[in-house]
Amino acid sequence: MGLVFLCNITWMFVYTEITGFSESVISMDLNIEDAHRGFLVAVGSGIGPDDRLDYSGIIFSGYEGYIFDQSGDFVGGYQANSTFNITSHIHTGDNYSYASYFIDDVLIKNNYGPLTKVPMRIEFDKHGESSLGITHFGDIDNQVS
Repeated sequence: MGLVFLCNITWMFVYTEITGFSESVISMDLNIEDAHRGFLVAVGSGIGPDDRLDYSGIIFSGYEGYIFDQSGDFVGGYQANSTFNITSHIHTGDNYSYASYFIDDVLIKNNYGPLTKVPMRIEFDKHGESSLGITHFGDIDNQVS
């Protein structure tokens, strides 16, 4: 069974807890009100010493309709007020976790990593009426405590 969250607050950083599975899928539906203001969505393990997310290595940002990943690579585009999906598949191999991610069901990168932290929290830099819907599910037998 998956968990579903919806963040719809005026400008701020929004944090959502997710269950830390070593094998999981994090599906994020984004709708960005103003393409020029952009967005930032990141997955991490908790709050770091600067009261911001302790990043895991999964970060997406957007500006003026362009989507960039954690490496700064251009990976796709978006339109204001039109929902798009970013899905990360987290999997473990060789004692490290890796991620494969898709934008609107198109594979962009496979086996990216290793991730530096177990995914436990999502940060969304929200502006105006932009929204983020999250569905997260995984193998309950592989839950990280």
